Amino acid sequence: MKLYAVGFVFLLAACGPKKPEPGVKLSGRVEYSGPRRETKLVSMDAEADCEKLHAKPVEEQLIAVAADGALANAFVYIQSGLEGVTFGPATGSVVLEQKGCQFVPRVLALRTGQTLTVKNADPVSHNIHPTPKENRDWNQQQPPGAPDLQRRFARPEIMIPVKCNVHNWMRSYIGVLDHPFLAVTDAKGEFAWPDLPPGSYTLAVWHESLGALTQKLTVAPGTPAAITLRYKD
Repeated sequence: MKLYAVGFVFLLAACGPKKPEPGVKLSGRVEYSGPRRETKLVSMDAEADCEKLHAKPVEEQLIAVAADGALANAFVYIQSGLEGVTFGPATGSVVLEQKGCQFVPRVLALRTGQTLTVKNADPVSHNIHPTPKENRDWNQQQPPGAPDLQRRFARPEIMIPVKCNVHNWMRSYIGVLDHPFLAVTDAKGEFAWPDLPPGSYTLAVWHESLGALTQKLTVAPGTPAAITLRYKD
């Protein structure tokens, strides 16, 4: 009986979720090589208190690209290759701030079940309204000095637009996935994952104006990897 019990436990373990192999570092960069586009001025005429928060007109850069082509605010993630691999729950929270009557940051990366903390740093009321297709819709007023809002998204979704129903120029986007290999590129167009399991993947990028692109990627055990993805207009 004892040998049978041990064998039964071993069988259950073998049929359980696959655990990730020890990971290696992946460094990445997203670039844009198309023509530079003119920035658009954000009209805050409808809210004098918002205009007062800025010493000069606010420019909206839908394509935030540096002189060397580095593209910021691109959402990068592993699209396929992690099927059947389980990861621990996300810890900590991701902050979306309303500052200067704008959402900061423009693009966020969030895991399923992870806390989204929404702050209002402005002297005016805002209305935070994500409009998901796969998750529950919610719409919350947040007056000046109000407590932070905390919400979670239960299902993966790329992307969730966020708007303010009071100030129609305010926009943000949230990418939600059930694994930790997601990121938003910084001002240098860069992102990094320190522990991507070895394997073959499809790496995907989403950008609000440039759309989506994908690229195949193979990561070898024990060997740091690097990749560059380029948008061409």
